[in-house]
Amino acid sequence: MRDPGALDAFSGDESVVAPVRPLAAVRARSVADVQATLSWASQHGVPITARGGGTGKAGGCVPDAHGVVLSLAELDSIRSVEARHGWAEVDAGVITGPFREAMEEQRLFYPPDPGALDACTLGGNVATNAGGPVALKYGVTRDYVLGVEAVLADGTKLELGRRQPKGVAGYDLARLLVGSEGTLAVITGVRLGVLPRPREILAALLPFASIDDAADAVARSRLLGLRPRALEFFDRTALQRAARSPGFPQDPAWGALLLVEFDGEPGEPEAALLRFVEGLDKAPLDVQVATGEARRRDLWRLRRETSRLVKAGAAGWITEDVAVPVGSVPELVALLPGLGERFGLCALAYGHAGDGNLHVNLIWDEPEAGEQAEAAADAVIEAALRLGGTISAEHGIGLAKRRFLPREIGDRSLQLMRALKDQFDPKGILNPGKVLGGPW
Repeated sequence: MRDPGALDAFSGDESVVAPVRPLAAVRARSVADVQATLSWASQHGVPITARGGGTGKAGGCVPDAHGVVLSLAELDSIRSVEARHGWAEVDAGVITGPFREAMEEQRLFYPPDPGALDACTLGGNVATNAGGPVALKYGVTRDYVLGVEAVLADGTKLELGRRQPKGVAGYDLARLLVGSEGTLAVITGVRLGVLPRPREILAALLPFASIDDAADAVARSRLLGLRPRALEFFDRTALQRAARSPGFPQDPAWGALLLVEFDGEPGEPEAALLRFVEGLDKAPLDVQVATGEARRRDLWRLRRETSRLVKAGAAGWITEDVAVPVGSVPELVALLPGLGERFGLCALAYGHAGDGNLHVNLIWDEPEAGEQAEAAADAVIEAALRLGGTISAEHGIGLAKRRFLPREIGDRSLQLMRALKDQFDPKGILNPGKVLGGPW
């Protein structure tokens, strides 16, 4: 495909990284297509950027201007489901949300639920080690990857992994590809673990008088020995900006909001919610239990729209998906008002606070206010690292965060990663410049 108009659809993702029109794009309809494309690219030294749904937030699938995009979106079949073994085999282009729904119909449960689950692909989820709200209890994509079908840069197909939960035969190359963002191989298929579907799920909104009270409740949840399915946090500024949209929960008295969800056998979620509320040092202003599945889904729809709602009408923004140890969530949240004042921006946070993962948004409504945005982002990263956290919990590194990587992992680790890259991709054609690429 060489038509310029058509190529624009393959030029960017959902990050703030500027789109780049590739030289061409290939729509793979089989694994053989992927092999042929990579074999040709390897022979001619042409950069290849694999692409799923294009929903990434770190510039991971922004292509090279002299390269080719390899779209896997049309590899979209669920190959098999083995309920008795606890896994399903899928093509890389299967959309995450419909796959989860298909598992539900078979009384199975695939937990990872990234925000773009109605558009992102399972192969892309594996390439970025996607998470989501229920990662608090059930873990991220890596925890469900049993096996990977992948194609190396020279076109060689590999079958990696296993078909049972336990196995230590050699290095775990399948999981090495998880989170590699298309820099080591192109993932064409995945064997994913699936669980029995929980019998009961209960969600509730817990508004608090202050950000400190809500953040302390997040830290307290772990000490109580509870395992919420999800524990989502919204600070006051996030609530105020999102509440401009009809239907978003709002009350001027709210300083912050938690969306908590428990699951289990009948009766267990209600008991867990009660124990959680009673165990807090600072009680919530209210406990609004979602009555019925429709209301629960409405709450989650609004949660998934939060990113869009808080940015509505803004001139620009930067989002950092940092994570810190759960007990440090109150300290990270407390820094944001001062940081916003210091750089003349709107600094807010929402996200998966139950496992320490906050989406810190730096937003400006006037174009000139964005001049300090990069410095503000740097301050957020430094704060997360100082608190023992990470620069990216689930969005990946891509192009957007590669300058921060040495601050977290150090020179020797970078050397080892570059050596691995050279072994997998000696000609450097796979998603060049991403993750480990310079300049620093």
